[in-house]
Amino acid sequence: MKYALPATLFSTALLLAADCLADAPAAAGPAHVAPLTTGQVIPLWPEGVPGWKDIGPETLTGTTYANISNPRLIAYPPQAGTPSAGTAIIFCPGGGYIHVNAGGGIQGILNSLGVTVFTLIYRCREFGEPAPLQDVLRAVRLVRARAPEFGLNPARIGVLGDSAGSHVAGSAGTLFDDPLGKTGAPLDSISARPDFMILLFSVLSMEDPYAHAASRRALLGDHPTPEMMDHYSIERQVKPNTPPAFLVHTQGDTTVKLENELLLYAALRQNNVPAELHLYPIGTHGSGLDPRFGPTALWPKLCEEWMRFNGWVPTSPSSLMKVQTAAEAAAPANRRGRVEKPAAGAGRGS
Repeated sequence: MKYALPATLFSTALLLAADCLADAPAAAGPAHVAPLTTGQVIPLWPEGVPGWKDIGPETLTGTTYANISNPRLIAYPPQAGTPSAGTAIIFCPGGGYIHVNAGGGIQGILNSLGVTVFTLIYRCREFGEPAPLQDVLRAVRLVRARAPEFGLNPARIGVLGDSAGSHVAGSAGTLFDDPLGKTGAPLDSISARPDFMILLFSVLSMEDPYAHAASRRALLGDHPTPEMMDHYSIERQVKPNTPPAFLVHTQGDTTVKLENELLLYAALRQNNVPAELHLYPIGTHGSGLDPRFGPTALWPKLCEEWMRFNGWVPTSPSSLMKVQTAAEAAAPANRRGRVEKPAAGAGRGS
């Protein structure tokens, strides 16, 4: 079934949303907040999916979606009363651009920090490029445009990707102004740039020798041109305005080479984009929450502190850091409770 809405009605609604977001300051409170419910489905393309074609029914096996033709977001808000900074994360699950595996439990971890998660069910190999790019950029624009309605801060919209989902999320972080990600809809006027990105066990490069061949084939086809591979290699699209990044990978990953993360980190550093890179010696592909791999499973706590330092989650007495925010770090040492070094000669007898 194809989602549909009369074009004039949908265009009018999006224009109003875009105008309201552009005119209102980010700190202004929304006139009306419509609380999200767990599992709430939000279609990405009510006006009609761009390039839609009938590929037969979608399938769901456990938490794995396949044969997707109607991309959408599934909302996972934090429990009522959880302290929140108004942050939202669009979670792009992996699956090699063959399917979308939305399991893993990351939603609950982020919910405990007051973060609202929107799981993106995006189009895969049946459509190929640029469909996943269109879907993730529309997701960012949609959540940002409706942030006041959802009780969120439009300046705190991040993306998180796992495996090939990191390529989807990384595309949002580097190709947010790409013409291929626009359809001519009024919502294109809303910024699709995420405010931060978290990339795990990432498929990033589309070029040999580090490309994940199956993901590249599913996205770009059997015979991609050099220009296509260059365009969709995330490390080649980094710019100074690429959002801050938190990167995780392991030496034990034999499915996707960790050089993907190294290449991206080098590009981020070259462009002076703030980034954290965490590499661990053990852990199979996508095993980041498995306690059998020891310190590897602690990356969520480090990510939490990174988010806290940047103001995307509230401060907490359980924080590992004495200085919890960038503002605190920038404050004079005596204001942070540190002992200043005495001046020369101070305290000496006459």
